[in-house]
Amino acid sequence: MNSLAKKLAHLLAENASHSVLEDEIRYGLEIALGGLLQAIIIMVVALLLGIGKEVLAIITTAALYRRYSGGPHCQAYYRCTITSLVSFVVLGYVSRYIPANYLSGYIIGLAIMSLYLIHYYVPVDNPINPITDESTKRKRKIKSYWILLLVLLASTVFGEIMDKKLVAIALLLGMFWQNFTLLPWGHTYVHLWDQFFEKTEKFLKGEEVMKC
Repeated sequence: MNSLAKKLAHLLAENASHSVLEDEIRYGLEIALGGLLQAIIIMVVALLLGIGKEVLAIITTAALYRRYSGGPHCQAYYRCTITSLVSFVVLGYVSRYIPANYLSGYIIGLAIMSLYLIHYYVPVDNPINPITDESTKRKRKIKSYWILLLVLLASTVFGEIMDKKLVAIALLLGMFWQNFTLLPWGHTYVHLWDQFFEKTEKFLKGEEVMKC
């Protein structure tokens, strides 16, 4: 993914009508292409498991919100992909067992939770590309508020007007999950996955050495 992003960034920089920073283009392309591939992998697995509708709603909300709110990252692309795959598939199944009768309460509770977290936590920086500009931070915070409003409205429409409460709950669950990742608990969750993969890699490398 990194090599593909580098080639595309170099091509775009060469053909740009004005001066651009190739490294910034590469970073943006790497994030976009990586996110797209992850979404495709997750949706294919979800469809095979029969939870495509739920996972699509969850991943759409979480991805839109994460775009501006930020969040923790795994140390390797494949780790992020597997972590996201397991997390969203589990959430897809969980959404089926959340009682739909309390939808209004979920909407109000999520609104209060999200307003607090956006105000105090957003945006959560990526250590590789930290946000230092206060204006950028403010813009991302404002856009996170708009995403929250959009999700709450969409959940109300699906749940109360269209009577598709499962979709409404899945939308809210995606927002809730992304809120969770903004907290120290969410960072710990991702860190534990990183540790698991790191230990697995060391174990496999040890086996390879023994075989040699």
